[in-house]
Amino acid sequence: MRTFCYFLFGAFLFYVDSIIALIIPMNIGNKEIVFVPHLLLMYLLILTIYKKPSIAITLAIIFGLTTDLYYGTIYGLNTFGYVLFVVLMDYFFKVYYRDHSMVFFGIWIFIIIFEIYTVIIYGLLGIIHFNFFDFILLRIIPTAVINLLLLLILFVPARKLIKKLDSSIDRQA
Repeated sequence: MRTFCYFLFGAFLFYVDSIIALIIPMNIGNKEIVFVPHLLLMYLLILTIYKKPSIAITLAIIFGLTTDLYYGTIYGLNTFGYVLFVVLMDYFFKVYYRDHSMVFFGIWIFIIIFEIYTVIIYGLLGIIHFNFFDFILLRIIPTAVINLLLLLILFVPARKLIKKLDSSIDRQA
């Protein structure tokens, strides 16, 4: 039952991600500023550190496939990326699980790296064409800022949810 609650919260974040992506696109002149929210990936990374990596990997596969099918650009890009970043988060940051500020900063950095990973794959396959300056100014910086704000909102509630679902009272039921 607890794992299903983790899934439901992830599904909620998947839809919130989609809604945010639809609401906040901006244009300045003929330039489009791209804000890409990654609430679901943040949640998976938080689960990796504060719960079990096996739960995070399972949800990464499920939600990665869902994201790939929903957006339908390159099948497997998000699935592989989510699983890869969950494994890397577990490998590099398990040591810092008590240092919440280090975990917070690590998640934010991983989100930025995930965005770079996505754009590199799209660029290599010729799906998008971009110049480096526009990429940094119009995509990475806005994405980093919006995800920092979203992480500030998500970090504490997600940790509290994990703690509540992992309480001894729930284990006895």
